[in-house]
Amino acid sequence: MRSIFILALVALGAAGCSKSPGERLGEAAIAAATGHKVDVDAHAGKVTFKTDQGEMQVASGASAALPADFPKDVYLPARYTVESVMHMPNAQMLALDTSGDIASMFAAASKHMQAQGWKQTMAMQQNATTQMLAFEKDQRNAMLTFNADGDAVKVGLQLTKPE
Repeated sequence: MRSIFILALVALGAAGCSKSPGERLGEAAIAAATGHKVDVDAHAGKVTFKTDQGEMQVASGASAALPADFPKDVYLPARYTVESVMHMPNAQMLALDTSGDIASMFAAASKHMQAQGWKQTMAMQQNATTQMLAFEKDQRNAMLTFNADGDAVKVGLQLTKPE
């Protein structure tokens, strides 16, 4: 899954405007690597994969936004910028950029999620710059990661719902 996400971001970066040779090359490369039909729309900043299990969409840059169906019971930092979104059947992955203290965000996320009825299943504080939380609720799973990146904090959200 990670390699598909990376291929999609590379295709977006290599592509120009409306079905440029770069977009067509990106589509062909990803289709060859994954065996699935791919549509690269660099102008909109989106890559769509069509698979037997459904459609997967990846958006990055200016086109990346919090999905309309993002669950209200999942922690989000007070201020953030959405860097990328991957949406597929039964899963969403978001990369957010924010600032602040990782330890405080980690504690706030844990408190918020549990107050919303999530059961915390893992808390890992590898060091002051890399921390992770995992939760379960109503047949859903959530993983939140917090990583320092200079003065910024990168927050990763992975939400899954088993089939």
